[in-house]
Amino acid sequence: MAQWDLTSKIGAFLDRHLVFPLLEFLHVKQVYDERELLLGKLEIVKNTRMIDYAIDIYKQLYPSAPVPEELLEKRGKVVNELKIYQEETNHIRQIFESQPVVKQIETTRDGRMLLEFLVRNYQFNIEWMDSVYIFAKSQYECGNYFAATEYLYLYRLLVPSTDKNYLNGMWGKLAAEILMQSWDTALDDFNRLKEFIDSNTKELNDNFPFGSQLVTLQQRTWLIHWSLFVFFNHPKGQDLIIETFLFSQQYLNAIQTVCPHILRYLTTAVITNKQRPSVMKELVKVIQQESYQYRDPITEFVECLYVNFDFDGAQQKLRDDL
Repeated sequence: MAQWDLTSKIGAFLDRHLVFPLLEFLHVKQVYDERELLLGKLEIVKNTRMIDYAIDIYKQLYPSAPVPEELLEKRGKVVNELKIYQEETNHIRQIFESQPVVKQIETTRDGRMLLEFLVRNYQFNIEWMDSVYIFAKSQYECGNYFAATEYLYLYRLLVPSTDKNYLNGMWGKLAAEILMQSWDTALDDFNRLKEFIDSNTKELNDNFPFGSQLVTLQQRTWLIHWSLFVFFNHPKGQDLIIETFLFSQQYLNAIQTVCPHILRYLTTAVITNKQRPSVMKELVKVIQQESYQYRDPITEFVECLYVNFDFDGAQQKLRDDL
């Protein structure tokens, strides 16, 4: 199994927090030595604010050794920073948590109407949202994903799409929803982010925010990898992965240019999707085009079956995959 493991390739396009579920999966499947996985987790988590988690992993690795002073110092620093962020946003959070505002948020999805309500009744200043973003980001980095989603939702609702942190907030909201396994909401956030990326091209937007087409390609590549969590957990995911990866030229181009390893997941979705057998023909074309730069037992299984009509070879590829 380790021979065909794509965790390192996929992880390069993920936020650190999104790598944890992949490592947990590898642990359950016993693909690698448990100690190696723990060392990998520690390396990732020590660069987040989840210091208690890092300390727990360290104790599992070195049960008789004292916790490094570096981790203890960082923990104290994180706690102090969180207190500062909480104090700086206390008056804003009190406004958001007041009953009239909660009711207003529940009854309207129009950010302009909500902002007018806040300004009229609470002398709200839109510049306060910079502190709200920092607070939400700190909550996410500490692993408090629920609080992060609440405040990143309000941030997206109230600030204009031209705000310096608007796009980062969208990415953070999607990641937090994925980590909470809120698949319906995660799909909504995926679609919103996809629409934002696809509509902000030089051809469609004079105020092109990404600086170059290369950055747009990078954004799409990240979105492709993050979407795997959603597509393989949402009831509509099989259809959506085919629609997005195979029949959306921009995303198919990104896969062919940057990440042909995604063909494994697209192929799996097509094979297991009984409602859309006609798409196999299109998939075979793509697999043949990309076979010079990416092959694995799943894509080769399709080649054996639908190109070479080699049924013995197809069976062997299935065994290789298992």
